[in-house]
Amino acid sequence: MGLKTESVFFPEIPTVLLISLGALMGALCCVTTMMFQIYVPATTGYFNLGEIAVYISAILFGPIIGFFAAGIGSMLADILLGYPHYALATFIIKGLEGFVVGYLGNRLRRRFSSNQLRYLGICIGSGLALSLGLIGWFLLSGMVEASGGSALQTWWFATLYVPPWLWFIMAIYIGVVTIVLTLRYDPESAWTATAMLLGGGLMITGYFLFQRFILGMAAIIEVPVNLVQVIAGIMVALPVNERVRKAFVGFGWVK
Repeated sequence: MGLKTESVFFPEIPTVLLISLGALMGALCCVTTMMFQIYVPATTGYFNLGEIAVYISAILFGPIIGFFAAGIGSMLADILLGYPHYALATFIIKGLEGFVVGYLGNRLRRRFSSNQLRYLGICIGSGLALSLGLIGWFLLSGMVEASGGSALQTWWFATLYVPPWLWFIMAIYIGVVTIVLTLRYDPESAWTATAMLLGGGLMITGYFLFQRFILGMAAIIEVPVNLVQVIAGIMVALPVNERVRKAFVGFGWVK
């Protein structure tokens, strides 16, 4: 299978398998981004679920695989969806997001005591839940146009009504999941969520600066949209990552 890599930048996976999984995660980042979109007219950007695959690939496979899977996969999605003006910025911004999440999530994963991580988990879970509930209620409720597919072929299109109470159900879910994972199962999941949140903050800042100073758009409008995108990514990626990591530990690929 090839030599095993052993550093913070790569998990202990045979090299051939690592390359294959990296390519697979890049494709997953692309498809996950394309499968669901909500167009944001003010910035000619769009809400998507690509952060889920970005976070999973970065945490499991480290910052290098995280950078290329997130950067290339997300950039291809922009091109295929008809947003080529974002492609280069996406490669850099999403790539750096994947690198930061992968580096922090693996490098500092065991630098805190269990009690510190439990307190952190309570704060992270509560903060994410409150942010999601308030932003969703005031800014992202009502009628929205959602779609999936590329600029050449739309897979599906629908006009949806998003009720305000739905955001609070999602907020309760992410708060409970983060806190339960931290207190009952794995306190290290609190730092994993923190790494995802810090990487997401870099992504939000990067797009804000690009839209404001390069494209000259009302970039502030997309900040809460991108924040919900980050929270949605954490909400799904955190429990998935904990399950998949346990399987990898069983194979002896990660510690």
